[in-house]
Amino acid sequence: MSHMILMTVYAAMVSTFFSLLWRRTRRGQIKLFLQMFGSLVGLGLALAWLMYFFPSGPPAPFP
Repeated sequence: MSHMILMTVYAAMVSTFFSLLWRRTRRGQIKLFLQMFGSLVGLGLALAWLMYFFPSGPPAPFP
């Protein structure tokens, strides 16, 4: 599975759990779910985009 799919499923499960736990009304639950889901996925993508600029391996040797 793709990391993106796993991150989205995780964000959906965590957002569902906390929105059901912390809010009583259906409208409040939906609003909190959307805020948390958007934040988790958006911040995950932003962090991935920032890490793109850092090298992934050891530094190249000088000739």
